[in-house]
Amino acid sequence: MKAQVARTVRIFVAAVFGLLIAALFVVTGINSRRTSIPAGDGAKLDHTSCQQCHQDAWREWEASMHARAWRDATVQASFGTFGFDRKCQSCHAAEPTLASPDAEPVLRVADVESGVNCLTCHQLPDGGVAARRTIANAPCRPTESPLFMSSASCGVCHVASQKDWSASSFASKRQECQTCHMPMLAGTGKGRSHAFLGGHDDATVRSGVRMEAARDSEQVVVRLANETTGHNFPGERHHRMLIVQIIERAADGEIVLSQQDTIKGVTPFRGEASADKIRAGQTVEVRFPVVKDAVLADVSLLYKLYPWYTDAESLLVSRAVVELNEK
Repeated sequence: MKAQVARTVRIFVAAVFGLLIAALFVVTGINSRRTSIPAGDGAKLDHTSCQQCHQDAWREWEASMHARAWRDATVQASFGTFGFDRKCQSCHAAEPTLASPDAEPVLRVADVESGVNCLTCHQLPDGGVAARRTIANAPCRPTESPLFMSSASCGVCHVASQKDWSASSFASKRQECQTCHMPMLAGTGKGRSHAFLGGHDDATVRSGVRMEAARDSEQVVVRLANETTGHNFPGERHHRMLIVQIIERAADGEIVLSQQDTIKGVTPFRGEASADKIRAGQTVEVRFPVVKDAVLADVSLLYKLYPWYTDAESLLVSRAVVELNEK
């Protein structure tokens, strides 16, 4: 009797175990169908699907300004401040831009909180996925796209910067936007960076311009050289400001001159490439008078992401101290 009970229990346990295994295969099959998206089936593609296979790129994107392009507090403040230019909103949460690269971006009607997400840049007109190379057996069936790999794909939203770039030596050397803003992750085999470092990254801004200051007769001359940026410095966004500030002091420390010159001010319209920025390959000079009794000049280059930033909130891009004593 005991043997029969034990046999019955073993059969029951085996049956339950078998059901669990079968359920696991079913669930695995469902997950597989969710991630194996046929090319051209954009209706089944969601930007969160990318996370499963591209975790490193997802983490970089998630920490980037592209991910916060809509929900960032200063972005929302800009929408209110520059309310007469509603075109800016469409780039901050755009429908896939490769679907119509020659047209203005279209604002998504859903999921605007994800900002510039994976599909904004990667989804092709047929619903497939654009990539550096074609991989037939990958879940999303990525397809090599020359347009996707060019500066033109960035220029859909970064209109003026792309125009600036096309007139620079960077374009003739085929140094695309991605060369600097999405560099290859050397030695990792994981493609390009998705951190999208640019105007919101201090180190990137500081690397974009070289400042020198010296006395020239009765003036302090400040030279700003744009040698490493493939577009105007700073970039095209109309709310960014670049200011040269000088403070001259007498021997006792008293301030005898406090003056500034705006290199780039506010320009009101999206895509405007104004002449008051340092163009690629260009050096701009700013001159200030050397006033009586001044022995020292403290020169600062300040960058403001938004015009309402105070000097204390600005990024100190570069600083130089010039001795003004006559030799």
